[in-house]
Amino acid sequence: MRWWCSANGAAWSWEWRPFIGAWVIIVGAVGWLAWAGTWRRDVAPRRKIAAVIGLVLLLGAIDWPLSALGAGYIVSAQMIRQVMIVTIAVPLLLFGAPESLGRWLEATPRRRAVVRALTYPLVSLGIAVVLLIGVSVPVVVDPLITSQLGSFALDMAWISAGFLIWMPVQPPSPMAPRLSGPVAVMYLIAVSIAPLPVAFFMTWSEFPIYSVYELAPRVFNSLDAKSDQELAAAIFQVAGGLAIWIQIAVRFIAMSGGLSGPRFRGTLVPDASPAEVS
Repeated sequence: MRWWCSANGAAWSWEWRPFIGAWVIIVGAVGWLAWAGTWRRDVAPRRKIAAVIGLVLLLGAIDWPLSALGAGYIVSAQMIRQVMIVTIAVPLLLFGAPESLGRWLEATPRRRAVVRALTYPLVSLGIAVVLLIGVSVPVVVDPLITSQLGSFALDMAWISAGFLIWMPVQPPSPMAPRLSGPVAVMYLIAVSIAPLPVAFFMTWSEFPIYSVYELAPRVFNSLDAKSDQELAAAIFQVAGGLAIWIQIAVRFIAMSGGLSGPRFRGTLVPDASPAEVS
């Protein structure tokens, strides 16, 4: 049993090998949510469901087998992990976060100032895009992914980028989003477009760009390194874009009045008052 996933050059095995670090993070998160009151009866069921699904997806992305496949064998698995964390798990966790987190972030003038600076849309999106592109560059990925600490740093960069991206439009309750309505939609469209140069480079590169994946033992004989890289680019563009455009579509429907009922208010569209979404 290892602490975190990394590339080690060994032949792939489907034998279950959980990673201690992944389980420590998830168990710690569950314990903190319980301490913060997320599972109380007065908390809206949709928030509990969002928190549970977010944690399950996060565990699936950072534990075996997907993390092991992505860290040392298949770059398309690595891209699935990134999409799961950045575009699905993080916004669900923000929506399901306990209100005590939102109140803590705004409890002092210094915290409010830091949060406002980091959630300024151009700042948050700019830092997130730099992070996502930076941890996709071969000269960064190849040396980092061969060590557990380096692979952990890559995963933490994804998680950090995810929180930076979603905080301006979906902060933890009772914080008010910096952006709402049409402006939030335009922001999310920019989110869906900004990291695309990475996918284009992966698609049109004549050779595999990551030596770790090019030289890794094959998990599936029918999936060579070049085809794997092209599949990874497609996953990034299609699956990642779809997850963001679902949020955009829900917001469009909400603006048109289609989600104005209490059943939907606050679900993926945190434009309602704290009383309505609590």
